[in-house]
Amino acid sequence: MWCALLGIGAALEIRGMFRLPRQLVFVSSSVTLILAYMSESKTLFIYAGVLATLLMSITLLKKCKNNYFHRYFSPLYAVLGIFNLFLIYQLNAMWCLGILLLVWTNDSMAYLVGSKIGKTKVSSISPNKSLEGYLGGTLATVLVGYFLNQYLPLPHWLILSITTSLLANLGDLVASKIKRLNHVKDSGRVIPGHGGILDRIDSLIYLSPVIYLLLTF
Repeated sequence: MWCALLGIGAALEIRGMFRLPRQLVFVSSSVTLILAYMSESKTLFIYAGVLATLLMSITLLKKCKNNYFHRYFSPLYAVLGIFNLFLIYQLNAMWCLGILLLVWTNDSMAYLVGSKIGKTKVSSISPNKSLEGYLGGTLATVLVGYFLNQYLPLPHWLILSITTSLLANLGDLVASKIKRLNHVKDSGRVIPGHGGILDRIDSLIYLSPVIYLLLTF
């Protein structure tokens, strides 16, 4: 249930930014999630999520004069990402909690360090992001990964912490580009003072397909 709410909620926020038909996005997102959930083999939806992440990454390298790709592909990208987060939860709920902790640590410390000492800008897509913030977030995430490595039965937490930090930052840039194309600061107003659903889970949408593959490698 939470997977459907987050995935469809993020897709509908993207719909609002691009002014797509509400019924079209709601139905297509719902059908995608239902098919993914009922499918005996999740492989297609796992690799579709990885492909979506890759395609959204490529768009960061180009200056888009139009937003047709983002307009029609972004809702599917959001749904596939959240479904892969659900697969991580099914794999092991504690591993999922650990990934959430890594992402929250990275986002929080990147913001705190960047706001205090950030000077070196990393992208015109999100001018407030700084190299110092990214490094601070990564360091804090690795420290949390070391802690998780001691108490959760998974030998890859240090690798996962570095990977999570890198992917979380890229996921934030992808969401920033979607919002920048539509000249908005927040994806929505669901959470007062914190923006919309997409603003809170942009990193998780981006990284979940890749992290799931690492966890099952």
